[in-house]
Amino acid sequence: MQEEETENNILIRAQKAIDENDFIYAKFLYHEALAINPQDTAARSAMYRLRDKFSISTSIFDGIRLIFFSLKVLIHKVRKSYDKVINAAENLLDINPTSAFAFKNILHAAYGAGYYKLVIFVSQKIIEMGAEIEDLVAIAQSYLNEKIFDQAAKIAKEVTELDPTNEDAKDILWKSSVEKHMNSDVALVTADGNKRFVPPRVDANKIFITSHASHNEQEEKDDRRGGGRR
Repeated sequence: MQEEETENNILIRAQKAIDENDFIYAKFLYHEALAINPQDTAARSAMYRLRDKFSISTSIFDGIRLIFFSLKVLIHKVRKSYDKVINAAENLLDINPTSAFAFKNILHAAYGAGYYKLVIFVSQKIIEMGAEIEDLVAIAQSYLNEKIFDQAAKIAKEVTELDPTNEDAKDILWKSSVEKHMNSDVALVTADGNKRFVPPRVDANKIFITSHASHNEQEEKDDRRGGGRR
């Protein structure tokens, strides 16, 4: 409850700062409110509307910050300091919420760091902005690593349609198909009842899918046949 009151007080002070044309202070206060409640869409919208009221000096200041954080992104990217890339890119989004450069660097840094849920989280934004093949491969691989096999296969298939020679996409398609079967309650067996996993890529004759229960029945039949022969 106290947290909610603190947020309200900050918003009141922010509006007062706007009334007094102190837009830089107002923006700072909205950042404070969003730190308490990132879901406060009113505070976020108000902060973005302030951009239209900023003075020329403030616009220049934001321009300098854009250059500064863009350079930080590139430097940390070369050093493979993925967490620092993400932090610098998030600062860019504070200045320009539609920065494709920021979103794509977050995606690839998150992928490099193994933050696959974050990759998936920003993936829709990347796709809306116009994803490149390397972006789609990272997204598909992240879905695969999170064991969301259908989505991994769907995106990998889109890549193969754009680039039929893309080996990474083919590999993701293959692995998503294999792992989907391995994670399901399904046993692949030969027609004679022997247990054997046959990956979907293999052109195997007389292969059928059966449940574990059906497979147990097949084993019992084989045992009876063996006993009869003895």
